[in-house]
Amino acid sequence: MAGKAARDAFLDTRVSLLAQQLLRRPEREALLGASEEEMRPLLQKAGLHQLVAEPPRNARTLEQQLATVLVEESLLLMHGMNSDQSRFIRYWLRRLELINLKIILRSKLSGLSAAQTLENLLDLGPLTTLPIDALVGTESAEELLRRLESSPYAAMARQARKIYEEQLDLFNAEATLDTHYYHQLVQQARALKDGSGEPVRALLGTWLDQINLVSLLRFRLNYRLEAPHAYFLLAPGGHHLPLPLLQQLAQYDSLEQMLALLPPALQQRLADAADIENVEYRMVAMVRTHARRLLRKRSHPMARSFAYLYLREQQIQLIHTVLKGHLLGLEQGLIRFCADPLVDAGHHHHTGAAAS
Repeated sequence: MAGKAARDAFLDTRVSLLAQQLLRRPEREALLGASEEEMRPLLQKAGLHQLVAEPPRNARTLEQQLATVLVEESLLLMHGMNSDQSRFIRYWLRRLELINLKIILRSKLSGLSAAQTLENLLDLGPLTTLPIDALVGTESAEELLRRLESSPYAAMARQARKIYEEQLDLFNAEATLDTHYYHQLVQQARALKDGSGEPVRALLGTWLDQINLVSLLRFRLNYRLEAPHAYFLLAPGGHHLPLPLLQQLAQYDSLEQMLALLPPALQQRLADAADIENVEYRMVAMVRTHARRLLRKRSHPMARSFAYLYLREQQIQLIHTVLKGHLLGLEQGLIRFCADPLVDAGHHHHTGAAAS
């Protein structure tokens, strides 16, 4: 018991120290309008000292530097966790590896060389579980998926390969990988038996609501998938949107009809959303608000760690977009919009985006 108390105290302190790096709303807004010179103190405050010491020369280096920060901080927090907790966080970060996997898959179809493909991948250091060189060296998407069956991705690879061989369609193969990932992530969250399990599952459920609603709207309205097909590609049910309700929503093919069926808490938040992008911005704001609340609670250090890593990744994406915009010489207004559409004051009273 004493071991657990010491570990919790260590983790709680560690999260509180890292959380000081999260930029508050005025700082995030300042970042959006800042020149490269004005950005330096904000990047220092965000704990991104390397970006200040060695400004990245290109978008690729920038992306790698930011991914490395996320990996290092995650490993730091995992030191204070038990095996179920660290397994959950490790699996949460596997989304980054799924991005690498999709890049390799797409490179097979576009005929990129092994060297070009490797250049596009993120180095995830100790969190890497993919046999990268072996996958990059395969001749085709089918061979890649077959080779993947002798990796930790075996179960999702079998399903994706079956679908790819039947349909020769990368979209469905990738969507199958995603769906399998979400199901496994929920399993990992269910394995959390201590007090942290419930708050972790609640935040995860809110995030899955965002994933499912936005995915379902895109599958039905943009890609025109049939209702059963769209439903099959969804993640497990979340906090406000259980699977029976998602199955019902999938029967409709208009934004208004689908939003009208949502439970009151979501209807209120999305009342006058005009398009899928706007729905997504507001749902993301809802997850951020949930994560900030959880981070402020001092009861479950592991759940606070998960909330921190979610918010940290969100802010790293924001910083990535702003700095990439500067590297590409984009105009300030465009950088501002691409980085955070929620910063438009017109959305604040609907979205909760104003929460700091």
